[in-house]
Amino acid sequence: MADLPIEVYGINLLVRIVPDEDAAIQLRCPKGTAMRYAEVVSRGDGFDSDGNVFRAMPHIYAIVAFEEDRDEARGHSFTVADDDYRLITLDDVLLALPPTGWRLRPK
Repeated sequence: MADLPIEVYGINLLVRIVPDEDAAIQLRCPKGTAMRYAEVVSRGDGFDSDGNVFRAMPHIYAIVAFEEDRDEARGHSFTVADDDYRLITLDDVLLALPPTGWRLRPK
């Protein structure tokens, strides 16, 4: 789904939300915060204007994990063809598993 005609800038990531039951690794937060999993479908160039530096970004198709407070969802969201997408920042990502030549769910 990296062919979505959406450009992302800076340290932002466009991710497709992965159902919890499809995640190969399940993270647990000691505070009980819900963990979400997503596949990176587009990313910015990694330029952090606050620090005036380029930051390393997860690869396209990488699986990322991020916390989501029950009261406040992370990032802006939209749905395309029954897939939920979010625009999150690199700072939200706790863990990124690089792609290994396969995709989680072929399109």
